[in-house]
Amino acid sequence: MEQKKIIDEIGYYKAQAITELLYTKGFITFDEYDKLTEINRQTFSPMYVDLLPKPLEKSSEQS
Repeated sequence: MEQKKIIDEIGYYKAQAITELLYTKGFITFDEYDKLTEINRQTFSPMYVDLLPKPLEKSSEQS
């Protein structure tokens, strides 16, 4: 795996962990969580993005 892809993977997981934390602490809404998740996926292009749950499905599970 080339270095750029590894850096993107790490960046995605860090950004998504922050997004998850903001959501679980109540600082952002379901809609904001979904939007940030989509932005994280577009920005960092994680390798297995097709295997990840869709943002809306993720929010529905946590409600």
